Amino acid sequence: MKIRRYNLGEEQALWSLLYETVHQVNGKDYSPAQLDAWAPSQIDLATWKERLSQTNPFVAEENSALIGFAELEENGHIDCFYCAHDWQGNGVGTALLQAIEHEAAKRGLSRLFAEASITAKSFFEKHGFSVEAEQSVLLRGEHFTNFVVSKNI
Repeated sequence: MKIRRYNLGEEQALWSLLYETVHQVNGKDYSPAQLDAWAPSQIDLATWKERLSQTNPFVAEENSALIGFAELEENGHIDCFYCAHDWQGNGVGTALLQAIEHEAAKRGLSRLFAEASITAKSFFEKHGFSVEAEQSVLLRGEHFTNFVVSKNI
């Protein structure tokens, strides 16, 4: 497995990975309506491309297949942390998190934080994050429960 930065032209593949992961993995914790609000089948690819160009996410790749990606913002916020549904439990998330922690250390950040889904909460806890709060957020008309998690590094 190789961890690298996003390349222009991977927008559709990364959206497909996000969509499939949300709909295949998070269904045990969220309703179909919530999944559709979280990861709609149709997106504005230009807006998504602009976001990826700005966030320059880390991408996990195996044999030329994109199997995960994660964003680290300047303030230590981890966003869009997704591992392909058929690669769950194979170290992809751990490798992405290690890349994020290494980058955060290079930037002199002392804290990482994220809004973890019900599904992802245990992953973050396993990697030393603490739950700060449970929250309800509204996205495209649907309410979601998630958790603010953080880790001092």
